[in-house]
Amino acid sequence: MSAPTRHDQRRPEPPEHVGPADLLAFCCELALLALLAVSGWRLGAAVGGGAGSVVASVVLLVALPAAAVAVWGRWLARTTRHRLRQPWRLVVQATLFVAAGALAAAAGLPAWGAGVAVVGVVAFALTREA
Repeated sequence: MSAPTRHDQRRPEPPEHVGPADLLAFCCELALLALLAVSGWRLGAAVGGGAGSVVASVVLLVALPAAAVAVWGRWLARTTRHRLRQPWRLVVQATLFVAAGALAAAAGLPAWGAGVAVVGVVAFALTREA
């Protein structure tokens, strides 16, 4: 079995040019995952006291970013075969950022939630391509 070559038609080519807007968008992806993890931990801790809140915190800490990674990897990543076309890709990206912002606000981090949501949506709107 041979490894796929760079010109394998089954997989899209990665971008040849990565600019400042692309770097900002990548940083926003990382911030999205961090915000979801922190929000999950805080929301789990709000469940109550004792071992139940620790379990809920750990589950949400892992589950929320994992769900975002699953959606991103399936429909939004540059090299996936199932990548959504514009404008649907931007709609899904914006929905993820706004949902993460709402979760952060519910977890007591409204400024962080609003900041990541606004900067993330703007960054991906700037990197939008066909």
